[in-house]
Amino acid sequence: MKHLFIFLFVSLAGLSTMSAQATLVLQGSVQNSSGAPLANGTYSMSFRLYETETGGTPIWSETQPAVTLSGGIYTVSLGSVTPLTAPFNKVYYLGITVETEEEFIPRTRLTSSPYAMSLLGETNQFPSAGAVGAGTVSPQAGSQLHIKNDNGTGRLLIEGAGEAGLRMKQGSNTSDITFDGDKITVNNLNLILSDDLNLPAGTAVEYNGVPDWRLVDRDDFESGSDDWSCVDDWTNNDSRTFQRFTPNTPFSKGYILRPTQNGNDCLKKKFDLTGIPHTRVRVVFTYHFFETWSPYETGWAAYASQLNPYTAPAQSNGYLQIGWAESHPVSFNFGGSGYVNFWPSNTEIADGNMRGEMVAQHTGNDFWVIFTSDLDQSAADESFGISNIEIWVQ
Repeated sequence: MKHLFIFLFVSLAGLSTMSAQATLVLQGSVQNSSGAPLANGTYSMSFRLYETETGGTPIWSETQPAVTLSGGIYTVSLGSVTPLTAPFNKVYYLGITVETEEEFIPRTRLTSSPYAMSLLGETNQFPSAGAVGAGTVSPQAGSQLHIKNDNGTGRLLIEGAGEAGLRMKQGSNTSDITFDGDKITVNNLNLILSDDLNLPAGTAVEYNGVPDWRLVDRDDFESGSDDWSCVDDWTNNDSRTFQRFTPNTPFSKGYILRPTQNGNDCLKKKFDLTGIPHTRVRVVFTYHFFETWSPYETGWAAYASQLNPYTAPAQSNGYLQIGWAESHPVSFNFGGSGYVNFWPSNTEIADGNMRGEMVAQHTGNDFWVIFTSDLDQSAADESFGISNIEIWVQ
């Protein structure tokens, strides 16, 4: 079996949906020295891939022991015996041996279909126009790379032995998003949000190493009293009546809570910060003055780290601290001597509104907020109200 000639027709098959092993489908013709096809039968054939046309060491090889020839024509799938792991990112040369013959020369240069040639080269560029789709044959317009998974999560993996990162560039400006295995860092990026920023529990925003204030609760009384209660005195739990009404003032969002029995009744609520990291608490609110306050009468707000409403006097334990106090803004003096009596017949229009706040050192979970006054008349003559309650932590 001397002086054999081999003629090849080569095509490349992609990854099968049934197997992760790639194969190269090879079809060729073997003839003897007189040009006649080699006799029908099965033959052992060896195949080797080289990076050079002559010499060198094969980068892959396999032997298929029973290749069928019919009329000198055979078809094999390279990689069906030994996995075909060559990256096919350069030109390869195929060496073929039949039985014990020497390897045919010259080696056959593997060629590509015209469109597949766009994937071969040293620049790693896709010269064709349009977007690249992974998992989709219809990449979204406006995107150069579209990754889609119709059966699960679409995910792009960027892996590095050190940092893993993504670099974005516009002109000469760049911005990097990197992950060091512990935290994600964003460099040279002005972050603009077109929607809400929602932080999970246990996280915080810091600027220059200092944690910023975070709004963790807001009571606008839009759908109810938001668990606020009214008692005759903050040291006990004797319930009193109060109302929730739409304010006739631009200084309140939502509704106002107001005692309706005695002007010096107390509005109070217990807040719980479990799961929210903090060392300080800030309570921001709007305080409303209703009706005929005298100059010496004062509204006040307090913070309490602990409060037992059935044990008096609880203030002896040092838990309750008055954090804000203000007399009625008598400087307006519209309605008479010593008080504002602008609309004395309408108890739902505040004669004065004042924004206040309290800041307290607090590391526990629970605390109380208390609002009251030292008024000495019924709520029909003088009272207070609250709205816009905000709880911030740092």
